[in-house]
Amino acid sequence: MKLTFENIKYIDYFVGTNNNIEYCRRLLEGLLIDLETLNGILVNKNEENRILYIEYIDDHTEYSPERTDPCPDYYGMFRLRFESDGDTVGCEMTLDELDFALCVLNNFEE
Repeated sequence: MKLTFENIKYIDYFVGTNNNIEYCRRLLEGLLIDLETLNGILVNKNEENRILYIEYIDDHTEYSPERTDPCPDYYGMFRLRFESDGDTVGCEMTLDELDFALCVLNNFEE
């Protein structure tokens, strides 16, 4: 699910944090603002093909009976994706890791 200001209120599960849900939702709103700033910088540099969005993983991993190794479940985690083609940037992240990743990306662009 593509994360927007409107659908943050529907997220009720956050992996990797011991904070309350309202704090996590406010943090996500701040991260969306940071992402808008980063995407604005990319647009100004004519890099529209690198515009990012946050994806919230709201489904559980399908387990296969043929699989012998443990199958990770990324439910409640986040991914950064490109708007243009949907490719991921990095791997699945907890809320704290997403906060750190966006901080690094914003500092890099500045």
